[in-house]
Amino acid sequence: AMNIIGALMSVGYSFGVTIVILKVMDAVWPGGIRVTPKEEEVGLDLAQHGERAYVNE
Repeated sequence: AMNIIGALMSVGYSFGVTIVILKVMDAVWPGGIRVTPKEEEVGLDLAQHGERAYVNE
């Protein structure tokens, strides 16, 4: 029983800290942590690095 309680506490703590980190990142980065819909459509390899990760012929 103690192991289950400890595991659930760890999961809850990790979830809470992750949410706080994401909220801080969203507030600090201009435009937030999401990419634009156009960048999602094109793909981040091409949008951010200017090259394709996979070549499909």
